[in-house]
Amino acid sequence: MTAPTRDPRLGPDLRPEVHPHRRRERGAALLTVLLVVAVLTALAVELAYQTRVSLQLAANSRDELKASYQARSALALSRLVLHFQQRLDAASGVAAQALSRPGPGGAAAPTAPSFSFRLWEVVPVDSATTALFLGSSGREAMRDAAPHRSGDGTPTAGGARPAPPPVGTEESFQARIEDEERKVNVAQLAGLSAVAGPQLQRFLLATRDPRFDVLFDREDSNGNRFARRDVAAAFKDWVDEDGTTSAVGDKPAVPFEEGFSDENFAYDRGDDRYKAKNARFDSLDELFLVNGVSDAFMAAFGDQLTVYPDVNAATNINTADPEQMMVNVLLMSDPPGVPQAPVLDPTFPQKLEIGLRLARPLPFMTISVQQFATLLQTLGVRVQPLFLQAVNTDARSPFGNRSSTFTIRASGRAGAVERTIEAVVTVDGRAGGLATDLGRVIHWREE
Repeated sequence: MTAPTRDPRLGPDLRPEVHPHRRRERGAALLTVLLVVAVLTALAVELAYQTRVSLQLAANSRDELKASYQARSALALSRLVLHFQQRLDAASGVAAQALSRPGPGGAAAPTAPSFSFRLWEVVPVDSATTALFLGSSGREAMRDAAPHRSGDGTPTAGGARPAPPPVGTEESFQARIEDEERKVNVAQLAGLSAVAGPQLQRFLLATRDPRFDVLFDREDSNGNRFARRDVAAAFKDWVDEDGTTSAVGDKPAVPFEEGFSDENFAYDRGDDRYKAKNARFDSLDELFLVNGVSDAFMAAFGDQLTVYPDVNAATNINTADPEQMMVNVLLMSDPPGVPQAPVLDPTFPQKLEIGLRLARPLPFMTISVQQFATLLQTLGVRVQPLFLQAVNTDARSPFGNRSSTFTIRASGRAGAVERTIEAVVTVDGRAGGLATDLGRVIHWREE
């Protein structure tokens, strides 16, 4: 086969002949340029990615700080609402005493009704309501009070407002207040006052439903079995100062009897061995360490138990929880804890709700212990005489109509970040000088 020849009509071939060595050098140079471009592209992409990551981390840190302070703002507003609640309770108490003074000639004055109301249930604590209270003029005044600065920190000319925040950085807060003295105070089971017996009955009544038998009729992973009374005794043993077990007796005034075995026996059988604290509970999470308390137990009864009120605190009769209300009804009955025929009537809860609506036209109003007991009497329930006293001076009564210990669950949001704070505030004797101010924080957990 012959090699193709160039057509002479195309003219002479003026292209210089390239040496093979020069071709290799050009190829190596081109490869080097491509490699450099690839490396620079990778570095640029990595730098851009790291910049975006750093920017997002900075934005998240900013939002975390904002969300944390939004939650703290909600907590501060909640404590302010509780401060006004305390003032309102004091004013209503003075007015009730004035109305209950004997009339001319020593005639007995009629019983003064309770006209106080739960302010913390009326006033919602959230950013939308706060903005509504402030109004547009108030928000503008607060925004204009501080000098506006540009990005480099210098004040803007003419006090011009900065540009609005970018999308995704919206900020908000909200808080919910819970009355701890409406719940079963398990710390009082080891108390020396007369409330230990009623609190034991409230615990047994709150857990009496047969659907909860599965929590008490089986052995745990360590081979222990705890009935309802055993769990109540375990609560008492965790707090008391001795080292022996307790058992539920038959005396209502002294509900527990001292046993003879070691109260730490069940705690020594697990993989993580420990002993009973023999001191006051620090938080509700500490209940998980007590014999018979499991995740299922706390899921069923955790919202009905508390450890934060004082050991001598009375249970607030004003509750909106139907189950706790029925527990209070059974505890007020004579004899206590025994369901009477009117209570067994399926329509009794509806009748009780109607009676409460008549006693307190607004749901956030409060009634006294005597008013609640009188309502039960009108519904045909025999009530213990000590609850019918106009002025409750009997130390055996476990009920009251005001609270001094509250749990505040506050949350703040900034962008996609949310922070929550759970704080327990008290205005009882443990608060000292803070009782007349915003109260004392006895528990704090921030997430």
